Amino acid sequence: MPKTYKKIKPIISYNDFREKAVKVSSFTSSTGKRYKVKSIVDNEMYFLRLDAKSDQEWSMNLEELYRAYKELEDFATKNFKPYVPITHSPGRGLLIHLGLLV
Repeated sequence: MPKTYKKIKPIISYNDFREKAVKVSSFTSSTGKRYKVKSIVDNEMYFLRLDAKSDQEWSMNLEELYRAYKELEDFATKNFKPYVPITHSPGRGLLIHLGLLV
């Protein structure tokens, strides 16, 4: 049976969420992939996957990740797709890193 995750702080403002996110320099996805944050510009987080063979930079919209956190009840990675396309696992990993999911 797949692991399930639940919200720790269901009530958090976007400003508080973003304030937590800008302090992150690295995090690990729920599947064990490691990421290094390069920068945050406006509401977009840019990061590298450390375990990858390429230096491809990825980005994830923090407003959309926050919206996923607020709206989702089931945090399976596939459910992140409408919010943060391509970065489902890093999105959930960042929420775990921020202490918002357990």
